[in-house]
Amino acid sequence: MKLQIMSPAADRVDFKVPPAPRLTGLEGKTIGLYNNMTGGADVAVDRVAHHLSQRFSGVKFERYGGDIRPGRPSLSRGVHIDEDEASIIATEVDAMIGATAH
Repeated sequence: MKLQIMSPAADRVDFKVPPAPRLTGLEGKTIGLYNNMTGGADVAVDRVAHHLSQRFSGVKFERYGGDIRPGRPSLSRGVHIDEDEASIIATEVDAMIGATAH
């Protein structure tokens, strides 16, 4: 008798995305805060906004996640930012911070 053991893990896909260029500063910039709607992600983006606003003058925040943007995709745990939405967001913010929590 021959026993074959198989792994349930998916094959690993390696790809590299180069990091975005660093901003020279955050003063007066608009930062996107993405909440992927997992438990605690809203708390995480709120804390980030609080700390950044304490440290940098004139920083503004745009929030993404859930159904807070009429006419735009309702982002949820199962529906994330797609390429089209990412292109729109890129015109609205100078940088983006994503929070995933649970």
